[in-house]
Amino acid sequence: MTLLLLLVLIAAPPDTLRLEDAYREAAAHHPRQAELPLHAALADLRVHNLNTRFLPDLALRGQATYQSDVPSIPLAAPGFAPPEVSKDQYRVALGVEQLVYDGGLTAVQRALEYVQRDLARQEVVVDVYRLRDQVNAAFFGVLVQEAHAASLAVLAEDLRARRDRLAAQVEAGVGTPANVDVLTVELLRVEQQRAEAAARRRAALDVLGTLLGRPLPDDVVLTPPSLPEAALVPEARRRPEYRAFDLRRTLLAEQARLAGRQTRPRVSAFAEAAYGRPPGNDLFENTFQPFYSLGVRMQWGFWDWRRSHREREALSLQQQLVAAQEAAFTRQLDVAATEQRHEVARLEELLARDDEIIALRARITAEAASRLENGVITATDFLIERNAEHRARLTRDLHALQLLQARVQYLTILGAL
Repeated sequence: MTLLLLLVLIAAPPDTLRLEDAYREAAAHHPRQAELPLHAALADLRVHNLNTRFLPDLALRGQATYQSDVPSIPLAAPGFAPPEVSKDQYRVALGVEQLVYDGGLTAVQRALEYVQRDLARQEVVVDVYRLRDQVNAAFFGVLVQEAHAASLAVLAEDLRARRDRLAAQVEAGVGTPANVDVLTVELLRVEQQRAEAAARRRAALDVLGTLLGRPLPDDVVLTPPSLPEAALVPEARRRPEYRAFDLRRTLLAEQARLAGRQTRPRVSAFAEAAYGRPPGNDLFENTFQPFYSLGVRMQWGFWDWRRSHREREALSLQQQLVAAQEAAFTRQLDVAATEQRHEVARLEELLARDDEIIALRARITAEAASRLENGVITATDFLIERNAEHRARLTRDLHALQLLQARVQYLTILGAL
């Protein structure tokens, strides 16, 4: 059973990770994602409270008073005693009040709560989107170190083969031991560089794993994205910040509507059932009796010393501030995108020259290898040419990855990836 499990593990293909999947995992693992259901729950609670305004409002009231002066009838006649109003009065009442019309105030406040919820959630989206810069850096950091390590592995294999060949010539008495030592030292140096590249790759993997919320094994395969040419001309206003700006404008517009509703009349109906002395307005009844009252109440604060007008002016100024902030953000994106386009163009030009340089360096290295085997040059002379070719190949690989990273970063800046 253990052997079977081992064979399955050996045969299992390594994990693969695309950049798009890394974006999704990093976004899902971002701590601020926990805020999204909280904002929704807060908005639902507040809207529910607003909706209760149109439900009957019940209140139990009690009152006991003593008046120093009460109405009296100044009449005196034989056999007639005018009724008296008690100076101590008592009442217990159960009142019901129903809001009938509030000038649209509750509807606007309800809409305002939903806009505030959407804005809070969009701010989380903006913060999470900015995580892509870190994902890009770690993802391509792994790829760069893998390319470096692969190039070093090829170089080490070539050096090992040539060292063994020279060692065989020394044993045959036709070679110089010093050349073997030079190649051995250079091979050790290359092995050091391979270890360093592996350590840097592991560090970049750990950073990427931290962003994704899961450890990444050493054999994970990172798949670079394929970017069609059409994707390099993205649509404008794709960044999530633009939706946040739109929501801020909507929020200010709703707040302006709310300010306009403050001076509208409010109408409510009420009813009250009570027990006390005197009953209702029958002041001359000196016994405890039940009574009730019904009515309609209207309140209209039509004059507020222009407070709502000044508040709307302030909100209009805030609209202008949002527009200025959006313009500044757009300018910042334009600058960053322009710099990135120039970086893409620079790397494309370098990559076009790299192939020519590698072809020339390969011919020079082949000629140097032949001269080394014939004893015309030393191993040091050969290493100079071989390392020059190695650097040229490494530079091309790095330029190719840097070009892809620059294109990805350009699309990330504009929100198109």
